[in-house]
Amino acid sequence: MTVILHHYRPHLDKPEDLEAISVAREPLLDEMFARLQRWEPGASRQHYLLIGPRGIGKTHVLRLLQHRLSNVPSSERKWFPLSFAEEQYAVTSVPDLLIETLRSLAEVSGDRALAERYQRVRRESDDQAVVDLTLDALRSFCKARACGVLLMLENVDRLLQDQIKKDAQIGLLRKILIEEDWPVLIATSPTYLSDVTDPQKPFFEFFQVVVLDELSPEGVETLLRKRAELDGDNDFLAYLKRYRSRLRALYHFSGGNPRLTLMLYDLLSRQALTDVKIELNGLLNQLTPFYQDRMKEVGPQEAKILTTVALLAEGVTPTELAEECRMDRTLVSALLSRLEKAGYVHHEPRARKQTVYTIPERFFRIWHQMTASRHARGRIQYLLDFFSTWYAAPEERDEVWGRLLTQFREGAERGGDAGVLTLIASLKDEADNVRGSTAAASGRNAINGAVAGVVNAIPDLAQALNLRADGTRVIDAGFFLRAAFRSGNLEVVQAFVEGFVSGIDNGEEAFLPHRIALDFLRSNRDLTILSRQSPEMREAVELLVSTFDQKEKGD
Repeated sequence: MTVILHHYRPHLDKPEDLEAISVAREPLLDEMFARLQRWEPGASRQHYLLIGPRGIGKTHVLRLLQHRLSNVPSSERKWFPLSFAEEQYAVTSVPDLLIETLRSLAEVSGDRALAERYQRVRRESDDQAVVDLTLDALRSFCKARACGVLLMLENVDRLLQDQIKKDAQIGLLRKILIEEDWPVLIATSPTYLSDVTDPQKPFFEFFQVVVLDELSPEGVETLLRKRAELDGDNDFLAYLKRYRSRLRALYHFSGGNPRLTLMLYDLLSRQALTDVKIELNGLLNQLTPFYQDRMKEVGPQEAKILTTVALLAEGVTPTELAEECRMDRTLVSALLSRLEKAGYVHHEPRARKQTVYTIPERFFRIWHQMTASRHARGRIQYLLDFFSTWYAAPEERDEVWGRLLTQFREGAERGGDAGVLTLIASLKDEADNVRGSTAAASGRNAINGAVAGVVNAIPDLAQALNLRADGTRVIDAGFFLRAAFRSGNLEVVQAFVEGFVSGIDNGEEAFLPHRIALDFLRSNRDLTILSRQSPEMREAVELLVSTFDQKEKGD
């Protein structure tokens, strides 16, 4: 039976279902749960700030922690976890927050005294009276039960910077969290916020900051498997095993985001897709309404900035952005600051004391590129081809080699250049040799000999590939280029890359990762070449360089 999960509202999901699909967050959950359970009244407390982009699993972690603490036997219970709504629009001051805490705790605990105190203060106009009366009630409740209250506040960046705002109020909140012995705050934010990083702000170095990382390729696969097991979907488990290479290719675009991974499962479990281009477009179609609504939340000038950042090279300075947008630099800096506070962009230092801005949510940037620019869309499609070729299973590689041999043999029989057939056969032999080799050195020598010996046939091969009409020539060329990088010979790599770039239609764009990797190797590995690339392009280049170095990353 299919289990419905709410990708944008995980607080509606059953905790048991969230437990069943939990991946990579167990160490953090275990640490927070154990620390809270070791706490005794009067002891020191640790407050947490969880940071990560939308969909990374912040709400998931809070939901599971709340579930585990709530299931502690009543005789051992030390905490009442209170989960607040993601958007606390009615909270604009610390008294508002305390009233909401009082209401929520009265509801969770069923305590009559708290409920009566809530009714007394909910319409009290004197803020100081609200603070005194609510703190008195909360102290009495916790003292009588020898317990604490766990406050779980999401999007604390918006709460502090856009709603509470005033430093005096934020300072009061810090004072309460330090001086009262009953509260622990676990907050979330999509990005670092100035209230935490600015030494002049009340919450500077106040939290233990935990950055939630994206899932690894193995983590994505585990999450998909657990999701299928939750549904009892054996067909998808078989799909996962068969098309693992395509999912690894798609990983570079979803970026290991758990929400996107679960949306990918929803897409694939309904129809067996075997083309990563279709799968990527399926994800984009699912997310388009969500991203369109998000773009409506910003003004026209901010939208222009966001779109331009997405379409430019990874990492753009305010000056470059101002020139590209034809806007005043001061205005651009102000707009970037506003967008960063909202979590749409973030800045990072680069060489020569430059500050560059990027879109931290990878798929949001890709959505912009796929919808706003035909050129960018083409570049992404070629990168999909690259990763699909790279992660192809041995069986898939054999299928390509066999198809190439058959097609080019037929061409040779019709009077074509037999040198191309010789090239393909040689490269097929080197591929078999590498897979069967027990020594890295002998494998390297086999590649070097096979590839270097046929460099002169590259123009013929490029022409033959270019005459192909079935749209697979770029993928086929990718196999040859990978073999060239495997040779570990820079002259061979240069011959293949330059030959294919100039000899195959759209070669400049189709083989951009290979060109950048070649430039990087020829530059004595100048890291600034990599620093200006998008994450997907950088990952593609790093795969090629590691292959050149015989690390065989990704195999």
